[in-house]
Amino acid sequence: MDTNENTTPGRASYTEEERRELIEEFKSSDLTQAAFCREWNLNSKTLARWLRIERDENEVSFCEVELGNTSAPGNKVSVHLPNGIEVTVPVGSAKELADVFREAATCLA
Repeated sequence: MDTNENTTPGRASYTEEERRELIEEFKSSDLTQAAFCREWNLNSKTLARWLRIERDENEVSFCEVELGNTSAPGNKVSVHLPNGIEVTVPVGSAKELADVFREAATCLA
């Protein structure tokens, strides 16, 4: 990808597709942000802002949910993650579900 051959002086402008491509290119490189920006002639503050925005967009938030009749056989809870992964957990009780999420939370640390 050619990074922004702007003919007018001043700020460079990038399309959404160009931003996404550059972010993916950065993530797949083993370069620091500064080295990547030098190589691609990109302002380091610009890349940092794009990465922060992407992180904020992908931030997972939780809310409290109330479980219905968890004693009935076959109850399951499905969790859909922003990256497309779906996790389905059989639920025997609210305590079992809490234990599963508590254990899963340790994987994120």
